[in-house]
Amino acid sequence: MFNNEIFDSWLNKKSDEILSKVDRERISTEEMIILVLKAQTNHFHHMDEDMKKGLHEVNAKIDRKFEATDGKFEAIDQRFESIDQRFESINRKFEAIDRKFEAIDRKFEGVDQKFEKMEHKIDNRFMWTIGIMIAMSGGIYLKLFLG
Repeated sequence: MFNNEIFDSWLNKKSDEILSKVDRERISTEEMIILVLKAQTNHFHHMDEDMKKGLHEVNAKIDRKFEATDGKFEAIDQRFESIDQRFESINRKFEAIDRKFEAIDRKFEGVDQKFEKMEHKIDNRFMWTIGIMIAMSGGIYLKLFLG
């Protein structure tokens, strides 16, 4: 709203004029208001500098906190990467175990097929044996009772 340089220049000039009169003569209320205004602007200036310094310190603290937090997140990321690698290793081990079980399953299928063939052969031989026994029993029966 105001050009600070123009206002500061005017206020400095007026306050210097008034301060030079203070020891020699009495100052008016209007002049006193100018001195109070000058004191207030000085106060505001120092407050502004203090606030900027404080904000700078707060920003620096926040930056340090963020850097520390970033470091913690990086450490957490590394831990997760380590955990991911462990899970990948476990997955590979499970895949190897799966392959072994599949191989064992194929072997059992082969053994099962062999048992089915043996069962079929045993069934055939058993039927032949029963057939021969019936035939022999029939022949013995005929020989003994008819013959």
